[in-house]
Amino acid sequence: MSSTEQRKSKDLQLFQTKRLLNQLKDKKGFHTELVSLYIPHDRKISDVTNHLKNEVSESQNIKSKLTRKNVLDSISSLMGQLKNITEVPENGLVMFSGAIPQNNTPGTERNELYIVHPPDKVLTFRYHCASEFLLWPLEEMLQTKETYGLLVIGRKESAVGYLTGNHVEIVRDFTSGVHGKHRAGGQSQKRFERQMEEAETRFYRRISEEVNKLFLSMEDLQGIFIGGPGPSKEKYVNDESLDYRLRDKILDVVDLGYGGTEGIRALIEKIKDKIANVKYIKEKEVMQLFLKEISNETGMAAYGLEEVQKALNMGAVDKLILSEKLDTVQVNIECTNCNYKESRTTREAGLGKLEDEIQDDKCPECGSNSFNNVKTILLIEELGGIAETVGSEVIIISPDTEEGDMLYSTFGGIVAILRFKLTY
Repeated sequence: MSSTEQRKSKDLQLFQTKRLLNQLKDKKGFHTELVSLYIPHDRKISDVTNHLKNEVSESQNIKSKLTRKNVLDSISSLMGQLKNITEVPENGLVMFSGAIPQNNTPGTERNELYIVHPPDKVLTFRYHCASEFLLWPLEEMLQTKETYGLLVIGRKESAVGYLTGNHVEIVRDFTSGVHGKHRAGGQSQKRFERQMEEAETRFYRRISEEVNKLFLSMEDLQGIFIGGPGPSKEKYVNDESLDYRLRDKILDVVDLGYGGTEGIRALIEKIKDKIANVKYIKEKEVMQLFLKEISNETGMAAYGLEEVQKALNMGAVDKLILSEKLDTVQVNIECTNCNYKESRTTREAGLGKLEDEIQDDKCPECGSNSFNNVKTILLIEELGGIAETVGSEVIIISPDTEEGDMLYSTFGGIVAILRFKLTY
């Protein structure tokens, strides 16, 4: 797979990894029978196999016959998979194998094996055997690390916040109580102007106290953007009350028409080219592009399952945009009597009911009651898989933003930007 194809499918890989993690959290063993294996890129497969062989020897000392069998089965399953791997992928490899009880009765355990291609580099080799899988290293990889500080400085109103991934957090807004220009003349005017300047300086230093506490505690702070109306922002920067370590992280100071919390959104719009890799900005821009195609009636956008599927099958999709909230599953069924095939969809919660209906239904072609559930797959994975095969970019959007909420509530969570117009 080329680097371009890998980049295109990253959203889908992240979604699948998150989903698998949620499933693995619910997997519990009766004893220390669940094995987790984290393999860095530079670790030789032969070294990993030798480590597992040593664990097999150690496991022979387990007193419980059933626990010993389950642990040995878990390790054997991992060793069997490693035989098919010649080289550890660039980011490493994560494997889980364990005896998972099928009910609350010992002896009902069934070995389950999961292989994960991690979204970030595995740095440390780990072999872990416990009653549950070791998941926190993988969870840490999924956490958004890029954070940008946002400061909007106005003479009367200011605000501080930050942007992480697709989430904007406004931490606090400030009001100065500084009055407008005093109209008195002579000595009185000069005195009031001096008092206002002093009050303004105290206001900026009060902001810096809060900002220093907040931003210095952030390990992944990539930079700080400062904006605001008039000369206030320059006065704030020149005051030097901001900690020197944070001053070194100032990436830009920009003019805004707003102060306070309203200015935070305006600031994000102004700096979006500088932080184009932040997920929040990318999601916002791709949805705006889709909405532009819709509003201009260009014929270069599609929405809804049926229309998007048709566009995918024709190779017409440039960007497939899906909501992370989409919980629809597709059930592919086939008549074992006449080979008639069809697909049905339902929400995950209604899967059991649909499966019961399929068992009772008759084939529309031959009339027999011979339907067989061939495959059940989450629609995001089904559509994402098709998109990857035809070279379409897959973008999975969180419902936490305004655009993400619109994608799900207005368009059903499935839209596409096309390469060419569809002809019917």
